[in-house]
Amino acid sequence: MTAFFAAEPEEAEALRRALGAEEPLEAPFPLHRGEGVLVAETGVGKVAAAMAVAHVLTRLAPKESFFLGVAGALDPTLRALDLLLAERAVQWDVDLTPFGRAPGETAFGVRFFPSDPTLLARAEGAAQALGLSHRRGVVATGDRFLAQAEEARRLQALHGAHAVEMEGAAALMVAWRFRHPMALVRAVTDGAGEGAALDFQAFLREASRRLGLLARALVY
Repeated sequence: MTAFFAAEPEEAEALRRALGAEEPLEAPFPLHRGEGVLVAETGVGKVAAAMAVAHVLTRLAPKESFFLGVAGALDPTLRALDLLLAERAVQWDVDLTPFGRAPGETAFGVRFFPSDPTLLARAEGAAQALGLSHRRGVVATGDRFLAQAEEARRLQALHGAHAVEMEGAAALMVAWRFRHPMALVRAVTDGAGEGAALDFQAFLREASRRLGLLARALVY
């Protein structure tokens, strides 16, 4: 079984429709099952994402997972609705530098949590087959919606990140701890600067639709 995770209701609904996941399952968050698939609506933020991923992995034991959703671009070459295939993700708001850690480095000694390379290659092939604009890159995750251009530039320089969001690195950290294959894919909705909130709302529906197409291509 393949599990799909998304934070926003619009994202999860698009995945459910695309995958035919209509059977509700008991869980502390919206969780639906279809033929060979699960779709979990985690809620926004790192704690919500980590909790949902841990719950699904321990209770339902999928063989592989994808975390799909939207993100703000840090790299100015990314355009709205481009897909970013995250090779790795960092929690930009983790700061143990007083103890000699690098910015974003966790107490585990890991700074960047990777996507599973085989699953990422599958996502890349699916995006190419669908004709969706895509590229590989690095995602920065934090528990705050980023809407300041100066801070966006700082995160790009500090972590080499191409996009910013609020769940991916936490989800990948849980998958890493469980030794579970997961890949992170984000669709760009905004530029993570002034006006980001308006751009996010404007592009959320179409970005979610494209992620639904991608999800379907990954399993059918």
